[in-house]
Amino acid sequence: MNPSYHGGNDQLVQVVRSLKDPAFQGQSINTLTDGKCGFSISAAVHFLWGSLSINQKEEIKKIQLTGASQKSRIIGKFRIIYDTTGINEPALLERLSGDTLRRIPYSAEAYVDSVGRIFNDVYQYEVEELGYTKPPLELGESYYRVVISNISDYGTTWPQDELPPLNAVDTTPRYTSFIEIHNDFRKFYTKGMDALKVTAAHEFHHVIQIGSYGCRFTNTGDIADSYAYELTSTWMEDVVYTDVNDYYNYLSDYFNNRYQSGYNTGLSFNSTDFGGYERCVWAHFLAKKFGRDVIRDVWTFMRIQPFLESSNTALVGAGSNLQSAFAEFTRWNYFTADRANPDLFYPEGAYYPRFQPLQQTGYNNSTTTMSGSVFPLSSSMYAFGLARDTITAIVANVDVVSAIAHQQTMHQVDVTLSSQSLSPPYQELQSGLKAKVFVADTSLWRYYFSQDVAHFDASPNPFRLADGQQLLLPVNADKSKDAEVYFYGSSLNLASSGQFSIFYNPNGTRVIRIPASALKEKLSSGIYFIIAKTAANNYQWKVAIIR
Repeated sequence: MNPSYHGGNDQLVQVVRSLKDPAFQGQSINTLTDGKCGFSISAAVHFLWGSLSINQKEEIKKIQLTGASQKSRIIGKFRIIYDTTGINEPALLERLSGDTLRRIPYSAEAYVDSVGRIFNDVYQYEVEELGYTKPPLELGESYYRVVISNISDYGTTWPQDELPPLNAVDTTPRYTSFIEIHNDFRKFYTKGMDALKVTAAHEFHHVIQIGSYGCRFTNTGDIADSYAYELTSTWMEDVVYTDVNDYYNYLSDYFNNRYQSGYNTGLSFNSTDFGGYERCVWAHFLAKKFGRDVIRDVWTFMRIQPFLESSNTALVGAGSNLQSAFAEFTRWNYFTADRANPDLFYPEGAYYPRFQPLQQTGYNNSTTTMSGSVFPLSSSMYAFGLARDTITAIVANVDVVSAIAHQQTMHQVDVTLSSQSLSPPYQELQSGLKAKVFVADTSLWRYYFSQDVAHFDASPNPFRLADGQQLLLPVNADKSKDAEVYFYGSSLNLASSGQFSIFYNPNGTRVIRIPASALKEKLSSGIYFIIAKTAANNYQWKVAIIR
């Protein structure tokens, strides 16, 4: 969540304490932190510094300096500050059994060795390989500073207090900063060295963001477009360390976000709800669709534009625009979990949750309509349950202008499925049903219809061998590479068999593809029973073959 400290500066001091002092956890103020990254809070300290009293400033300074001061080591481009005794002492972990981990005594120096190696690897990847502008060092520092403490989050990036921006007022203000990380990562979703890796990638990208590209604030001290900072840093974790996947833990906040009546309105991209980690899927979409450099281009334009405007500018440079890209992103969000197709959509989409629909109802065999209200620049889905399948309307609100203006007015959408005549425009589905989306301004919406078949049939049926096409045998989400397929005639005699590969279909399902050429010389016209065996399951169909 985006921390709220608007109850006054004394509350802000409490929030900072909750980041720094694990003993403070359990008090109600802890609901203002999310356990992942304290960047929003640390940036608020920087923004509101001038309004704090002398006592408040001194208390925050004291909190910032708690522990992590006994020793300092320089490793590559980083100066690492840590304790060798006490509550802040870092340690490697060892597994006792199951999920039970304990700190290894006297492993502080080995932990620091790992911190130095990992942060230098991150610098090399994010700056040297990906081409992000090298961030500035803190005033008086010759190295990037990393402090190891027993904090409540994975890590925090702290802008230097009491210093003006590094640049002129006509561009986004840029600031120097230092990083604070946890001293063992024992109690988080991801633990130990894996947690250290993604934290280094995440927090150093914050250093790059605010030092090389800038950080705007609202008049209440929030970071403007705060979710953009977190979604990009969370995406960067997977770019640098793709095998760790801590970001999976936050995706349900987007795909299963409950807002109205228990269903998902699709978290608007002009909303600061949640931290932004959950919307890292937007960066994963952009990187797969347009190449990962487009995200660096977004940050380049953020030197002079807010996030949504800079995204549009970067996408125009890539031959698209924000409206078109967001519409396709909404469609991609349907193809996750068992519908995933890593070739066409998210590379790791099989590990993402299914997108929860905003409305879901049974189709009444005549005309059924569902209605919803959504915010600008949001995704929503509407699922009609039929006897043998589910038809889903995938709807994108692409009102970019309202989103840029941070308007919170909700837009009405009606989705109708019918076997009767509908006034145009409507869409004729393969099942013979007609579907229609009614909205006030069609230019601000994009939509698609997709059909989940519950009992999968072979197609085409009948299969004409002379057409030279492929027989498709659906196996749903079966992840096997190939299948043994057997064709039995009406008298149950084995007419043909062979091994065939399993592929992703464009709709996200998995199918066995059998070319007509493999059957042309073996099968005569007739009805055949087909049995397929994979490493995971057995399947059967009945198909008419026509020569």
